[in-house]
Amino acid sequence: LQAVLVLRCSQKMAGHGIASHNQQLENLKTVLQKQEKKLFLKGDNWYLVEKSWFQKLKNYVGEDGRVGNNQYSQYHPDPGPVNNQSLFKDDGSDIRDSLWENVHYYLVPEYAWILLVNMFGMIEGQEPIKRKVVEYVKEYAKKHYKVEVYYIEIEMGQNKNLEDIKKKKFSQSDTLEQVQNVMKQEFDISDGEEFRFWKKDKCNAWERLSIYNYPIRTLQSDTLHDARLFTGQMIVIEIKNPDGTWPTKWNMDKRPSVYDSSVGAAENVTHRANTSRLNQIVNQLENIQTFESRIETMRKDMKEKHKNELNKVMEKQKIENEAFERDCVSKIKKKKEL
Repeated sequence: LQAVLVLRCSQKMAGHGIASHNQQLENLKTVLQKQEKKLFLKGDNWYLVEKSWFQKLKNYVGEDGRVGNNQYSQYHPDPGPVNNQSLFKDDGSDIRDSLWENVHYYLVPEYAWILLVNMFGMIEGQEPIKRKVVEYVKEYAKKHYKVEVYYIEIEMGQNKNLEDIKKKKFSQSDTLEQVQNVMKQEFDISDGEEFRFWKKDKCNAWERLSIYNYPIRTLQSDTLHDARLFTGQMIVIEIKNPDGTWPTKWNMDKRPSVYDSSVGAAENVTHRANTSRLNQIVNQLENIQTFESRIETMRKDMKEKHKNELNKVMEKQKIENEAFERDCVSKIKKKKEL
């Protein structure tokens, strides 16, 4: 709704010449200040903006309130069209790996993005980097919302031919039904065939794809996040035999078999319990790595912020010195004339 209102307002102002350039900058400044609070709502669209361009924009708008001041604009020119070139890979196929918020890019909500593009335009041929807000469930069922910058890349295979591996990217908010439909299409599986899913965990063990160790029952609502799927993980679709039985063993090139009918029920239960415990340990290690990465990012942000503040002080001092020198020269000149 905010995006629609901003677009209509900007079109109306442009059509009737109501808002001056300085008024537009004031509106933009207000929008940018609001976006710093980052109120994430599930399903909302946010856009990545390259850090150096965004910094030029903030300088141009004027964080100290001097919007439209000619002397200030002389040192901070128009940033030009939005340019996210440094965020893309060399071939332009996707964004680069290991990009960090506030280090390589800033996030702006959709209504702010529309305002930016309307005012400054965008580099020709460059696609916007749009991402959605998705829901995560933390400890004690506490919901957490964040912008999903990187999608999950899943390796997909079929039990009849595990050499034919296909890679596809999904959002963590995508449902397992969407994954199922993609796999059926990729491997040409008809609607009448019965099948089930297996996933390969980080310990190279195969287990039924499940939600918190329970079999899948609601493909329409369960998401990839619910199933604890991660980038690089393999999902295999197993097709039921014509005689109504499931394949007992696959030719996995000495990799662990998906199901071995010779293993007793008690051993299967023990194996599932061990696998579940290993998955919990892996998740804990991932949380530790994420925490360490955030600490490092915060350290870099503080260093960068300190550097920016120092540059602002030096720049302000330079402007004052130049003004003082001009004033002195003017006074000396007047004395000579007298």
